[in-house]
Amino acid sequence: MNEEIVLHVLAEQGIDLVASLPCDKNKRLTALLPTKFPVMDLAREEDGVGICAGAYLGGRKPVMSIQSSGLGNMLNALMSLSRVYSLPLPILASWRGVCNEAICAQIPFNAPLPNLLDVYEIPYRIFSTGEDLEGLGEVIAGAYEKCTPYVALIKPSCWEPQEPVEIAYPPREVPARTLRLPGYGNPEMKRLDAIRVVAEFADADTVIVSNIGVPSKELFASKDRAGNFYMLGSYMQASAIGLGCAVAMPKKRVLVIDGDGSLLGSAVLPVVAATGCQNLMIVALDNGTFGSTGNQMSPAYATADLGFLALGAGIGSVERVCSAEELRTALERGTQFVHVLLSPGNSASPNISLSPAEIRDRFMRFCRE
Repeated sequence: MNEEIVLHVLAEQGIDLVASLPCDKNKRLTALLPTKFPVMDLAREEDGVGICAGAYLGGRKPVMSIQSSGLGNMLNALMSLSRVYSLPLPILASWRGVCNEAICAQIPFNAPLPNLLDVYEIPYRIFSTGEDLEGLGEVIAGAYEKCTPYVALIKPSCWEPQEPVEIAYPPREVPARTLRLPGYGNPEMKRLDAIRVVAEFADADTVIVSNIGVPSKELFASKDRAGNFYMLGSYMQASAIGLGCAVAMPKKRVLVIDGDGSLLGSAVLPVVAATGCQNLMIVALDNGTFGSTGNQMSPAYATADLGFLALGAGIGSVERVCSAEELRTALERGTQFVHVLLSPGNSASPNISLSPAEIRDRFMRFCRE
């Protein structure tokens, strides 16, 4: 069937990781993908941009399979991560809003999608029949040759006639969890203090992915190294990039420096938990504010609890710390999610004196040594 054509093309192009969020129109393809490739099931399409970026930096060759409406969720990440760092990302988008679309809500965004992609100069190709699907190889090859996002807009007519899909559901089990969550204590550090602890802890083979804005500047000032990936944009993508790195490099420890603002806006923690990467550690620096924009209070300041959010997502070990000593102990234990309570405040760390290409190239060399 036509779905098998896609599987063949993906294999022929050397794809070794698929980030996926399903569409009603490509149910059979979604069901078949895990039979041939490692698949990461997303909760939000934007996280797939970060995951695929991290996987590529670490040596994998990923592709995304989504519904076209997800491109709306992905635009900022596509432009401020994939485009800024010149990272390839082929996207197989099940194109809604066309072909006698029965759901009116799918039409306003999806029908004019080619115009939107033209505005952002994102290359794309439209696929209308099953016979067209062999051309997916050109989309994938083009993404990797030109180091750019490249979209395949796949009309529902490509899958006709659609076959029913049966899903086998395993028994539901509560994930095993290790809890070390005391009540909220008095923070003894600001963000720079915690970043210095993380930088000192990282050994010569550890990868560090740092959140956008001041955290990356503070890491750069504390301990610049080739194994640091400094984010210059792409709000909410630090843990997604780190997850992609961890999947691509299972023998390297991956530390993510993330923040309360970014994590509260992301849907990546359940994906982290489902993947079960034992080499990934997320250090959630929680000063209760949006630090890089002027320390305006976030919901984490008095209401939201990042530690319990991580537990609820299914992450296996979660710990809350308030001091440098407690942070070091949690890192040495290998705790998967460390909720670090901090006082608000930014340092006067200077801007990062590296271009996106310099950050990318030396990081990739470090990852592939």
